[in-house]
Amino acid sequence: MEHSLPSPDSSSQALVIGVSKYLHVSQLRATQDAAGVRDVLTSPDYCAYPHDGVKVLEEDAATRANIIAALTAMCESAKAGSRTFVYFSGHGGQGPDGSSYILPVDACKGQYPTTAISARDLSQLLDRCAGEVTVVLDCCRAAGMITRGAGPALATSSDEQDIGLGELADAFRNDIQSRGRVVFAASRANGKSYVSPEAPYGIFTGHMLDGLRGGASTDGGDVTVHQLFDYVQQRVVLSSGGAERPSFIANIEAFYPLTRHPHPIAPSVVFEKDVYISYDRNDPLLRDWVAHVLQPEIERPDNGLSIWDYDDVGYKKLDVQEAIVKSRYIVVLLTASYLKNPLDELTTTMEILQAVDTHTPRFIPVLREPCPLPLYIQAFVGLDMTPAHEMELHYTIGRLIKRLKKQPHER
Repeated sequence: MEHSLPSPDSSSQALVIGVSKYLHVSQLRATQDAAGVRDVLTSPDYCAYPHDGVKVLEEDAATRANIIAALTAMCESAKAGSRTFVYFSGHGGQGPDGSSYILPVDACKGQYPTTAISARDLSQLLDRCAGEVTVVLDCCRAAGMITRGAGPALATSSDEQDIGLGELADAFRNDIQSRGRVVFAASRANGKSYVSPEAPYGIFTGHMLDGLRGGASTDGGDVTVHQLFDYVQQRVVLSSGGAERPSFIANIEAFYPLTRHPHPIAPSVVFEKDVYISYDRNDPLLRDWVAHVLQPEIERPDNGLSIWDYDDVGYKKLDVQEAIVKSRYIVVLLTASYLKNPLDELTTTMEILQAVDTHTPRFIPVLREPCPLPLYIQAFVGLDMTPAHEMELHYTIGRLIKRLKKQPHER
């Protein structure tokens, strides 16, 4: 049966900005990021934005005045039910006043308040937009191929006032006032966004485009914002050897779709396993409890859940990191020895999942023994499996399994 292509969605509009040839700050390696985003947005096979509703500002055209004018016009025309998509690829910077900025092509060092666009100004402009607003920030690109065995080699010097993209995203999040706002950032605080010398796109944007083309759909339907983030996050972390970790900020009531696929697509398997259990494996009693109590309950055939075998994962940090990003859920068994010794693994887990920033539901800490917990973990602990609650253990494990059977963003 043939499916007709959807007509372009007249309520959809986008502004795509790409800058590499800066006039007054250090230049970046040129990519095809902006063109790739435009093509996916306007394709009737993917996002079905009308061609005349997608404005592209690249290089010399991406001045501060032009960007502000385009954002203003776009937000004034937005109506309830509209889709607004803003993409920026270029430098992020921090001004003398501590504010975070995206840098247009004509930005000048030391003059960001008048030559760049602050996170607050950008947020205030977008707050005027009715409907759904999706912002993608792929800033501070640095050339250099990243492999599993080596960190990124920076082939371009970074502007002396460049900041980690995460700081810009955090500042932007703090200024979000309206509902229906989603921000994708290519990396977290103090992070960089990378591009392969051989690839036409930056690592983040390349995976985002693949996800919008259908790679991120886990159910054969349209790609939603959370499906896209799960897909992009996993692939960016692995492609960059852990050097780049995307961030997701949302102020929404529901995870809305980003695509308008005209026909069903093959579902994608984003996670290889359902569960990775992180705990102190040097504790023989705890290791025995996991092997003979917790793991058999989770892996009962009627549950249909799979767990990473730690013997297969090994003890290398990159192997653990890969298991974390490829698992739907990470269950952390909190004990005094765990918090004292494998803290690096816990830190890696929380950094990858951004649990502190986004309260992501993929991170499930479980208290296994009474111990003082850091404040940044206390808010997440909802399951108590300490010996004092042994009588309730079967019920508590049942609650855990019920959660593990659901999708991470499913309530």
